[in-house]
Amino acid sequence: MTIEIDTQKICDQLEGTDRRQKTKTLEELRELLENSNENLTTEEIAASFDELYLHLLKSYDDRFESVRDHAVQAVNAFLKRLPPMDFHLLNVVSTLSERMGKAETVEPSEEIRLLYISQLHLMISQYAKMGNVGVFRECYPQVTKVLIKSIKDDYPLVQREGCATLVDLAKVADTQEFRPFTESLAVALYGMLNHKHAPARISAVEAIGRLSLHMDASADSMRRLFNEVSPLLMDSMPLVRREVGQMGVLMCQEFLDRYSFFERILPLVLCCLKDDSPEVFNHIYPQWLKCGKLYYEENEEELSKQEISDPQVENYPEDVKRPTIGCRGLVQRSLRLLTLITRETGDWKDNVRLHSLKLLYQFVLHAESAMTAKFFEIYGDLAHVCIDPVAEVAAEAAKVSDLLGRLLMYEAWIDHGFDGLERNARESYMKCFYYMFTSALGGTYEQLLKIAKLLRSTDYSHTLKPGFQIYILKLLNTVLDKSLKVNAGQEELQDLYESVYVSAIKVNALQHSLSQDVTQGKLLIERIAKLEQISVGKLHERWFHLALLDVENLDASLEDTAEPVMLLDGLINICHLRATYMTDLIKKVLVVFEHCCDSAHVKVFSSLSMASLLWSETMGIEREQSTQLLAEFVTQIVEPYLTWKAGSSAEAMRSLAMATLCALAQGAESEAVEVLPSLAKHMPSLLEDRNVTTRHYAIKAVVYFREMSVEDLKPIAYATMQRMDDPSAGIRSLAALAVGKLKPKFKDSEEESKHEKEVWEAFVKRAMDLLLLYHESPEKDIKAAVERTLKVLAQSHPAAWEERYERALAMVQKKDQLSELYKKLTIKDEAEPEPESSISS
Repeated sequence: MTIEIDTQKICDQLEGTDRRQKTKTLEELRELLENSNENLTTEEIAASFDELYLHLLKSYDDRFESVRDHAVQAVNAFLKRLPPMDFHLLNVVSTLSERMGKAETVEPSEEIRLLYISQLHLMISQYAKMGNVGVFRECYPQVTKVLIKSIKDDYPLVQREGCATLVDLAKVADTQEFRPFTESLAVALYGMLNHKHAPARISAVEAIGRLSLHMDASADSMRRLFNEVSPLLMDSMPLVRREVGQMGVLMCQEFLDRYSFFERILPLVLCCLKDDSPEVFNHIYPQWLKCGKLYYEENEEELSKQEISDPQVENYPEDVKRPTIGCRGLVQRSLRLLTLITRETGDWKDNVRLHSLKLLYQFVLHAESAMTAKFFEIYGDLAHVCIDPVAEVAAEAAKVSDLLGRLLMYEAWIDHGFDGLERNARESYMKCFYYMFTSALGGTYEQLLKIAKLLRSTDYSHTLKPGFQIYILKLLNTVLDKSLKVNAGQEELQDLYESVYVSAIKVNALQHSLSQDVTQGKLLIERIAKLEQISVGKLHERWFHLALLDVENLDASLEDTAEPVMLLDGLINICHLRATYMTDLIKKVLVVFEHCCDSAHVKVFSSLSMASLLWSETMGIEREQSTQLLAEFVTQIVEPYLTWKAGSSAEAMRSLAMATLCALAQGAESEAVEVLPSLAKHMPSLLEDRNVTTRHYAIKAVVYFREMSVEDLKPIAYATMQRMDDPSAGIRSLAALAVGKLKPKFKDSEEESKHEKEVWEAFVKRAMDLLLLYHESPEKDIKAAVERTLKVLAQSHPAAWEERYERALAMVQKKDQLSELYKKLTIKDEAEPEPESSISS
């Protein structure tokens, strides 16, 4: 059955004004063309189009949207059947250019604009299939205008269709013919890179990738292209990042001048290899291998020789697959890229710094030892970002540093690493060097000793920055690790451990003064002791004096927050008081007391007080020597501050001196028996001091004044008894307990001892009177203390107890209560074991 197209009728109907008639005519024409594949020949369709195209294309400008819609669809039906003729192409493209190629928006309907750009896409696809796309060369200006207009359209679907059209055109266009139009198209596409819709950004990147293959590589346009696209490597949508990587792969494989631009192309791909999203990595990685394979084939002669002498890296990171030799070769020829990457590590944006470090990681992974010579160029920048305030960025920088240590030639970078540390005593360089040195396999004895001595210097071990301190200790730990593998004699290792000890103990001391965690430092010291096969105490005794020598500049008006004061204070707290360095320590403390500010005096004295509690544990010498040291310490450090002086600072120092004396009495109980009597003259005034803290420690200390004559002990005893009237309830209770513990040493002569016993019994009677008086107190603590002391006194002086009881019974109102106490204290012949009172400074 033959079907004919009545062109005259159609033309007449299209010239009419009836919208419905024109719409119906166009729809019937489209259906006829779509349903008559066998009945109408190409020649017949071409002939019909020749007669109808003017009316059809004129309908593109019809005032009714439905007519314009059907007119475009009817022309589409013709284009699918027409042969590729310039005549048809030029007519349709010219009309599209009129409708959609002007600066202003001629076509108001978004849907129609989508049909226009879809029609252009159809024409490109049809002509490309027929191998006749070259006919487009005459209408590239009009096509470009339409494409630019569609790319800049407000309707996302139009924009994406415009990008898809451009992609298909770029695939088949001749570069020389198409190049003049590429830059204007690229500029339009750059505007889409910030589109709020991710699919639009993806389409734009795909179009730019295809367009780049035709662009002039010698112009600035290529530089701008990379600058515009690169930020999308940090896009929040994984598919956008993947498309950027895909663009990089395309340029690696098909861009004619790719060898000149590898340093700009490679970041597009390498960033995707370190992407957090698996769908990005899984899509790009296989294609990256193809890029490496292509590069290998193009440079096989050179790379095949390299492959023969390409040993496996001994210290390669676990769970990381080594890139192929082709992929590594690609990166190794682009080492200039390092400057660009490291510049970005200092950017003010967090995500840019993180992105650049991930890129740097991939770069190092591929470049391996080939980039050793470039280390000095990136050392400073990488060190700076190692202490980035953003934890994720700093962690990534640490990974890069670790990888550098593994893959770079150790002998080539270590000297420069040392040089950086010596010139820049900062946490940044320390952290970077630590990760590199720890992960590297190298390390000679001389290098380890150099590190230990460097860290021992004041620039490092005297720092007050917590982060810096932590990495100094970590590096010292690494030095110990590597010391187990070096060839060195016992004496050489001892020199090394000495420097490590001094560095570590100083850092640990400052950590203590800054109220930081000191566990890491203590573990390091314990490790040194284990290596030396001695105890930690013996280690302190051996080398502590060396650390003490480094405490300098104390002869100035320093506050308690000054580094020398904090260092001395921390050393005392960490290592305590030991015989080997006691004399040197006393000298340092005296310098502090002579020159530093009041706050420094208080800080150091307080630490001495705490350390004094451990005297017996830390001295480790014969009792006679220990007594001599204790006497020296008390005479030079404690006694000068026991006498009363005006001023709040003097009052604080007096309290601390009394606290230290109390601590010494407890910590060195046997030695204190010989030393304390010389201080008895100070005790009455200290017991009556107006400072409650001083009185508190004084009343605790009096019980340790033993082996004293009645004459010497009597002033202390009466002063102690008076403290039962103290305003402080705690001191009243302590005084009540202390009275029962005071025991004089009577003379051997019977006549003299008789007189002393009478004097002491008079004190005991007076004490019993007061104790019986306070037994009526409603305070439970003092009442219990009174009972305990009366029990002791009643057993040691029974006659006096009977007398004072009878006397009190005659005067007391609550006789039943007193009688009950009497029965309780005299019911047993032997006293129950007396619990020790809790005394601490």
